[in-house]
Amino acid sequence: MNEAIRKQAEQGALVQRFQLDALNRALQSLEAHLIALESESARQRSELSRLDDRIAGIYAQAGLTRPPYQPRPDTLERTDHDAPEDHRPSLHETTAVHRPSPDPPTIVAPPELGRNWEEYTRNIERYIADHGIEVAPDPLAQLLPPDRAAEIRRRFDADFGPAPWDGWDYCVVALAVIVGALTDYLLVATPHGSFKGKPQRESPVTAWMKEQSKKLAPISGADTIDRNTFQQWIAGLTTAAEKWAKVPYDLISPRDGLTPNVHRLASLGHDPLLGLVFGVGDILSGTCTFIDKSGNWRVIDNPGFEGTRKPLEALIKVVVHGFSDVFTAKGLPPPFMAMFQLVGAKSGFTLKEGGDPVAVRDVARYMYANGYDLRHFMTTKISPAIAEIILAAYHGVRACADRPYPGEPGIPERMKREQMLALTHGLLASANILKTALYGWNPMAINLAQFHTLMKRMLSLVRLVTERDRQLQRALDEGWEELLADAGALPRTHAS
Repeated sequence: MNEAIRKQAEQGALVQRFQLDALNRALQSLEAHLIALESESARQRSELSRLDDRIAGIYAQAGLTRPPYQPRPDTLERTDHDAPEDHRPSLHETTAVHRPSPDPPTIVAPPELGRNWEEYTRNIERYIADHGIEVAPDPLAQLLPPDRAAEIRRRFDADFGPAPWDGWDYCVVALAVIVGALTDYLLVATPHGSFKGKPQRESPVTAWMKEQSKKLAPISGADTIDRNTFQQWIAGLTTAAEKWAKVPYDLISPRDGLTPNVHRLASLGHDPLLGLVFGVGDILSGTCTFIDKSGNWRVIDNPGFEGTRKPLEALIKVVVHGFSDVFTAKGLPPPFMAMFQLVGAKSGFTLKEGGDPVAVRDVARYMYANGYDLRHFMTTKISPAIAEIILAAYHGVRACADRPYPGEPGIPERMKREQMLALTHGLLASANILKTALYGWNPMAINLAQFHTLMKRMLSLVRLVTERDRQLQRALDEGWEELLADAGALPRTHAS
C-alpha cells in the first residue's frame, strides 16, 4: 500500500470514528434524560402512593367505606382552570408536572459515498474541513481508547523496540569501557617516545612489530640482519615485489610535498584502501595522484612510466607494491588518513612548545612522519577489539543461559546489542580524548581505530533501525490491506 492510499484510509477511519463518537454522545444524552424521567416517575409514584394512604386513613377515621376509583366522563377533559380557586395547583406544582421535553440530540450525517474511491476521498476531506476534525500526527490516539492504544504500544515495543536493559548490561558496558580505556592508555600509548622534547609512553606492541618488520623488509646490499628461515623467505618475497611492482605514484618530489618522510601519505595510491582505486588509476594513466603540502588535490605525470590497458595487472601491482612497503621503516599510512590532508581548519594541536595551533593537514603529516603508520594503527585496534570481545562473550553466555539452543536474535535483541556497542565505543572515544589530554595533547595519542569503530557502529545502528522500520512498514501495509479487504475495498493481498 502506498503512502497516499494509507493516508486516505486513515482519514476515512477518523471520519467514521467521529461519527461513532457523535452517535455515542447522542445515546448518552438520551440515556441521561431517560434516567431522569425514570427517577421523576418513581418519585411521583411514591408521592401518589403516600397520598393514597392518607386518603384511605381519612376514610377510616370517618368510618366510611372508600368507593373504588372510577373517573366520571365529565371530568376527563377538565383542566386546572376548571377546578375551584382553592383547589388549583400552584405554579411550582404545575412546573414540576409539565416539564419541557429535551431537544433530541443532533445526529451527524455521514459523508456522501460518491461514485468511486477518489470522489469519496474528496468528500471525506471536505467533511473533515466542515466539521473541524483534527487530523493528529498519530491517528492511533484518535481511533482507539487509551487502554487499547497503550496495549498496542506495549506490543510494538516488544516486537520492534530495543530489549530492556538490566543491571548486568550496564555492568558489562562499564567493564568493557574500563578495560578498553586502560589498554588504550598503557598498551596502545603512542608510536613515538617523545613530544615537544618530553618523554612519552611508547607502545610496546608497535615497537615489537617495527622491530620484526626490519627482518621482513626488502633486503638491501649491506644487509647484516640475522633472520630465521621464515623471515628470510618473507624478506625474499618483499625484495622481489619491490623490484617487480614499480608504480608511477611512488614519486619523490620535495617541492610538491612528496618528501621521503611523507610521500606515501601524500600519494593516494599508497593508502591501503584508497589505493585500490587511485593506485590502479595512476598505473593505467602513468600519473601520480597526491595531496600537496598546501592541501591541494593534484595529479601529475610521471615521465618514467607509461599508461597500461591492463586493469587486472594494475590492481595486482598496487597490492604487491603495498606488500613491499608495509615492512619498511616508514611503512604504509593508516586507511583514509591521507584525506585529513584536505582539511585546512585549525586542529587545536600545537607541535612545538609555545607554538600556535596548526592545521589538521599538518597534524596528519606530522603523525605519519613520526611513526603513526599502518602498524601502529593495527595496535590501536586492540582497544576497541577487546571491548567488543567482552560484549560478544557476555551476549553469548547470556543467550545460552536463557535458551539451551539460542537461535538468531530478533530485532529487539539486536537493537539492544547495537546500542550497547555504540555506547561502549562512544565512551571509549571520550576516554581516548582524556588520554590525549593526559599525554599533553600529543596527537600521536589519538586512537584512529577507535573513532573508525565508533563510526562503523553508529552506521550499523542506523542500518538496523532502517531495517526495523522496513519490517514495521511491511506489517502495517499488510494490516491495512487486510482491513480494507475485509471492508470490500481491495482484494486480499499481502505485501511482499
